[in-house]
Amino acid sequence: MYKVFLVEDEIIIREGIKNIIHWDEEGFEIVGDESDGELAYPMIIREQPDILITDIKMPFMDGLELSKLLKKDMPQLKIIIISGYSDFGYAQRAIDIGISEYLLKPVISIKLVEAVKNAAVAIEKERNEKQILEQYKHLVYQKQGEKRKDFFHSLVSGKMSLSQIIEQEVELGINMVASAFCVFLFQFKVNEDMYEYSDEIAQCEARMTQDLTKYADIKVFERGMDGWAFILLGENELQINALTKKLCDLLIHICDDKVHYFGGIGRDVYRVRDLRQSYLDANSAFSMRYFESRDQFLSYNEVRNIKAQMGSRINVSELNLEKLDRNLLEEFLKRGTIHDVDGFVDSYFDGFGSNAISSAIFRQYIIMDGYTVIMKFLKTLNYPKEKIDKSLKSMNTVAEQLSSLEDCSKFYKSILKEVIDLRNKNSQKRYVALIEKAREYIHQKFSMSDLTLDKVASTVNVSPNYFSSLFNQETGMTFIEYLTDIRMEKAKDYLRCSGRKITDIGFSVGYQDSHYFSYIFKKTQNCTPSQYRLQGKDEL
Repeated sequence: MYKVFLVEDEIIIREGIKNIIHWDEEGFEIVGDESDGELAYPMIIREQPDILITDIKMPFMDGLELSKLLKKDMPQLKIIIISGYSDFGYAQRAIDIGISEYLLKPVISIKLVEAVKNAAVAIEKERNEKQILEQYKHLVYQKQGEKRKDFFHSLVSGKMSLSQIIEQEVELGINMVASAFCVFLFQFKVNEDMYEYSDEIAQCEARMTQDLTKYADIKVFERGMDGWAFILLGENELQINALTKKLCDLLIHICDDKVHYFGGIGRDVYRVRDLRQSYLDANSAFSMRYFESRDQFLSYNEVRNIKAQMGSRINVSELNLEKLDRNLLEEFLKRGTIHDVDGFVDSYFDGFGSNAISSAIFRQYIIMDGYTVIMKFLKTLNYPKEKIDKSLKSMNTVAEQLSSLEDCSKFYKSILKEVIDLRNKNSQKRYVALIEKAREYIHQKFSMSDLTLDKVASTVNVSPNYFSSLFNQETGMTFIEYLTDIRMEKAKDYLRCSGRKITDIGFSVGYQDSHYFSYIFKKTQNCTPSQYRLQGKDEL
């Protein structure tokens, strides 16, 4: 039902328009009326009607002045002018403002209803066009998701030449032209299992990606279970600092004390190929989320100060082994990623102090204590004991051979990476049945026009980011590609085996707009639905 607001200074005419026409039967609702534009303006802004019917000549503020103001605030508003003046000058001003129709008094109810219905048709057409554009943008974004992820990793690995970077930018529509750059890593956090679906986080992520489309100088990259990465672009350090503050404020506002968060900020660099250094700094700060309290952003400079303070916690004269915080290691084994290992171990070791860690006995104890924690963790995964013994055998044999902090750190990192890899493989096996359940759900619900990755992920109780990665690994396709493929195959069945209208077929396979259905069909099948139907007849 479309909302209509009426502005007319003659009360008899105003009441007649309101009461003679059966608005609800025609699909409209009068949401307000006033006698002049000055009184009507704040009410219209508050009610946000779809259509405005206004007299042209009124006291205090006339209809044209009111229309001009409203078109700035509500460009989508359809305005119908009712006037007792046939002067072309009024009509010309109305056209310039963007008035939908200009009706001369006296206006019969049939003509007014016709004008309002014409406005409704225009509104529906604009909404459909907007929906098609949004759906297309979403489709492109979904298809480019994995490519954007790969592009980010290639950027921060320093393995791409400048010409390769530019080539990838063109393909993905990403403009990285700037004089200064900064990497910003971020993650929404919950207390529950990181793999589980969180409606609050899904809403925050959707809002974040939508809000950040307004900022051309902030490039957004999804990192799966590692959260999100932003690359900030500017001309100098001052611009980067201002943009960093703006991004932090935006993220805090989105979380709104309902979702926890943590961010790591790298240093400013002045070449695209130096993004690796900014990323390493950001990752070092980001890894502190296992040690520091949540709901904060840390820069690489702040991390230096924190590690310096951590380094004074224990000295060689007070090797109290009870001060080893096993909870940190246990938490990391549950939630950490391969990319976090190096930063975590560096920070973990820094916490013991340089004097303590220089002790060979203390280093051996750290290894053996880690062995105990890892053994316990793998058992919680129902990992077979013989496999645990085989995987951790090196921890028993190597501990006494580690002659330096560097050797100890390198070995500890390799063991943690191996354990996290085992955890991930174990999780993937557990989620094979989950992906199959998701596929069944998609096959059952593909005709739902609002079927999204988030909705499917919530159905199987997995976070959208993790579900997206799992789904791609198991099927070799993105969610949107898989869904589109199912819809197109079903549409082809209908086109060949029934006489149903193409509009009805599009609706039956999940597309509310027939134009968008035809667009997707041609894009994926290299012919229009009509051409495909005719091909079937030619084969008979």
